[in-house]
Amino acid sequence: PQVDATLVKEAVVEALSWRSITEGDSLFHSDQGAQYRSEDVLKTLNGAGFTISMSRRGNCWDNACAESFFSLMKREWLHHLGLVTREEMKKAVKYYIEEYYDGVRAHETLGGLTPRDYELAA
Repeated sequence: PQVDATLVKEAVVEALSWRSITEGDSLFHSDQGAQYRSEDVLKTLNGAGFTISMSRRGNCWDNACAESFFSLMKREWLHHLGLVTREEMKKAVKYYIEEYYDGVRAHETLGGLTPRDYELAA
């Protein structure tokens, strides 16, 4: 199913409820999908102070970090769950990001800290 702009906007608003954004400090990077170029999404991002960045057309290497993250999430988590419904998938992704990836999983690139601990130490 095609992702629509409403889902993107809801994700941005939810992310803003977790973290404070300092203008010019936070980057929103995406591909050039219509959902990311919608007036409503761009207005939300600009209003929150994000710097907006989009990959070059057809170049997955521009988004290597995101590609790597989603590959990792599928390999570590989603492929083992046998999820059937969209709601199950949504809950599993939310848990993986908010609880496991940010709060439990140590990251070598962060000196063995979780992203949450790294952010708190900054």
